[in-house]
Amino acid sequence: MSGNAHEPSCLFCKIVRGDIPSSKVLETEDAIAFLDIHPVNKGHVLVVPKHHHPHLVELPEALAAHVGSILPRLCRAVQAATGADGFNVIINNGTAAGQTVDHGHWHIIPRFHDDPVEWPWPHSEYVGDELGQMRFRIERELRPNPNDD
Repeated sequence: MSGNAHEPSCLFCKIVRGDIPSSKVLETEDAIAFLDIHPVNKGHVLVVPKHHHPHLVELPEALAAHVGSILPRLCRAVQAATGADGFNVIINNGTAAGQTVDHGHWHIIPRFHDDPVEWPWPHSEYVGDELGQMRFRIERELRPNPNDD
């Protein structure tokens, strides 16, 4: 799959190249999955595209689709291997969202009823026409840009 060259200083690119050892649990032509060495819960797996793209929004759709296609199998394996009651699949995109390695990746975190992870996140509500306005703005961004031809 086409993609950017590996970034020499990127931790995940070093793992993909084999410069840093990892505990791989699955490898395909375009992605690898390995155990996080600082897990939220034991069995926490990272799924990393082999080509360097700093953020999810920069991933080619075919590469994102490939990762999406292996997630159910990996999630089943993590849940069965850990005996977890459930799991979270999380993508942290950007530092404001907690991304610490600038190489798009997915977390599969096994969850247990008695684990110390705080959930759910706080929620808010839309007021007045905020919901409709937000929908309009997102739909507008999804439309093809005529200048991109």
